[in-house]
Amino acid sequence: MKAFIAATVLALVFLPLRAQTDPGWPREVDSGGRHYTIYQPQVDRWKDDRLDARAVVTVTEAGAATQPVYGIVSLSARTSVDKVTRTVTLEDPKAESAVFPAASGRQSELLGAIRASLPDWPRVISLDRLLADLAITQSETAAESVPLKSDVPRIIFSTAPAVLVLIDGDPVLRRVQGTRYTRVINTPALLVFDSGANRYYLDGQTFWMTAASLNGPWSVAPAPPADLDSLRTQFEQTEEKEPGAPGPGTAQRGVAPSVYVSTLPAELVQTDGQPQYAPIAGTKLSYVTNTESDLFLDVGSQSYFVLLSGRWFQAKSLNGPWSWVAGQHLPAEFSRIPLNSPKSGVLASVPETPQAREAIIANQIPQTATVKRNEARLDVRYDGPPQFRPISGTPMQYAVNTDTDVIYAEGRYYACRDAVWFVADSPEGPWSVADMIPAVIYTIPPSSPLFHDRYVYVYRSTPEYVYVGYTPGYLGAYVWDGVVVFGTGWIYPPWIGDIYVGWPWTWGFGFRFGYWGVGWFWRPIHRLWWYHNPPHLHRIYTEHWNPRWNPGDRQVFRHNANVYNRLPERAVVRGVGRPSPGPGRVPGARAPRGDLYADQDGRVYDRRSDGWYRQDGSGQWRRAPATPRLEQQRQSRELGNARQGEFQRRGPSPGVPTTRAPAAESRRPGPSTRTPAPAARAPRSEGAKSPRR
Repeated sequence: MKAFIAATVLALVFLPLRAQTDPGWPREVDSGGRHYTIYQPQVDRWKDDRLDARAVVTVTEAGAATQPVYGIVSLSARTSVDKVTRTVTLEDPKAESAVFPAASGRQSELLGAIRASLPDWPRVISLDRLLADLAITQSETAAESVPLKSDVPRIIFSTAPAVLVLIDGDPVLRRVQGTRYTRVINTPALLVFDSGANRYYLDGQTFWMTAASLNGPWSVAPAPPADLDSLRTQFEQTEEKEPGAPGPGTAQRGVAPSVYVSTLPAELVQTDGQPQYAPIAGTKLSYVTNTESDLFLDVGSQSYFVLLSGRWFQAKSLNGPWSWVAGQHLPAEFSRIPLNSPKSGVLASVPETPQAREAIIANQIPQTATVKRNEARLDVRYDGPPQFRPISGTPMQYAVNTDTDVIYAEGRYYACRDAVWFVADSPEGPWSVADMIPAVIYTIPPSSPLFHDRYVYVYRSTPEYVYVGYTPGYLGAYVWDGVVVFGTGWIYPPWIGDIYVGWPWTWGFGFRFGYWGVGWFWRPIHRLWWYHNPPHLHRIYTEHWNPRWNPGDRQVFRHNANVYNRLPERAVVRGVGRPSPGPGRVPGARAPRGDLYADQDGRVYDRRSDGWYRQDGSGQWRRAPATPRLEQQRQSRELGNARQGEFQRRGPSPGVPTTRAPAAESRRPGPSTRTPAPAARAPRSEGAKSPRR
């Protein structure tokens, strides 16, 4: 009996809260007979889900005709990040210390009052404000840089409408039950072979294309077999399409495209007719205007440059041959691209630019969630008995014939699904939420298809909850060669049995880094032009003829969204232990002056129209010399405020869910056969899949 993959992902509990926003700074609070004005916190350190910051605070005795007392409060808190709403909620905040230079005799009293008032303090701050502050003021970035690959993919250049059809290795055909057709199962396209006519048919939604060979030439079938349309209908009933993607055929305005079929990693660079160029002011660069790609001509060297998945490639001709360009060898002209240029977005992929540095820091910020132990559920099914292979260079093994990441480490089984870790004593469960992950898992090399699991973490736990999170590495964004790139560049052989299970790909879907929002997205135009379904996180799996791409993952990359938002209604607890706002809390931002800054010397600074001022020991404002750090703080705050304002004007990107998704569907129920654990065992110690290439 065949065993089919099925996974019932999570069934957790989500407790809805009011929409949280950042109304601006400073904010005011009345508590315990005192009035507090709290200025925007400044980040000192943000590691995992812990934030250390300083905030300028003024304290005024209620009803007293006294001047406010200025001080600096050192804060620490656990962070809950939501990248959809681009907000950070401070959980369990603590006032570690406070300095009030003009009230030296009342330090303990004021610190005690502040600690007592913390339940009434604002908890939500804009992610963009924190990122801008962190990017400019943090002196070192401990971003992990991993040795990835930049082997040149097959780069196809076309001046006419074209489509790239990727096959994951050599084509594998499976019989479509009840028909005379076989289907190429290891591709996202609906590609079938008619043995009677000895021809291939490729679904164009409004028409069928046909060829005698996968290599073409392809043409529109003038009279395709009538039963192909019913085949397409069956396919559409189970294929989940990308929300907001262009409709079938619309990308090409009804023109049948040239078809390029590739069994190797490939990228399609297309122009609308012959390339048209426009100069970039202040540089010796021109860019191609009639393409969706980032394609440039360096006038000085007469070389072409193209940016693909965060990597630069160079050629003397648009038809190649292309070679990879390391960041240190990229022409300096690229770092001079002005911010108002239509191509300023590529600055995030130019090493040592402010945009690249900020992208690296953003790549370290986790998306977090709180999982309720007694509601978490995971069911892992295999294509036959579980089969495990070694993870090279480690004592671990991983399951190859399931769409769930299952790792055998230190005598137990660990499964990662939707950025939540589970643990079991058998490869088939029962599974429970893991509250400790062996350190060896975080040594998985990029040569392994489970490399992305290194970026899913368990921060802490209680008897009821487990606090989890992931950084963008789980979604395929890594720091390498001085920038953030997409994909490891490694080719991972798929599993093809009764089903097809693919692994993360680097090439073929036009992944681009979007500096707005700091995240990767994909451009569907000119790729799989009628079916835009690159799976972005988990493997592809296919039964018989029908490809099933793991649903819900597309929006993660396209809009820098929150993986945890894809979980069912009973999903993630937020705000555990969060007290409700006290009755004395005054919402909004109503301070008598603008921003105040807490410098490292323990003094409060104010930037006025005629320069910088500092609070002295008597509570008076006096002129102070400008310092580079203060200017950086001011610039970072202006940048963060601007980005937050832009986000508020735009709102969440179209198609991004801001509420929980419906209950997760069951994926291919069917029997699975238990197999003994792998023989290799190691002593215990303390301590996204997507298609291949």
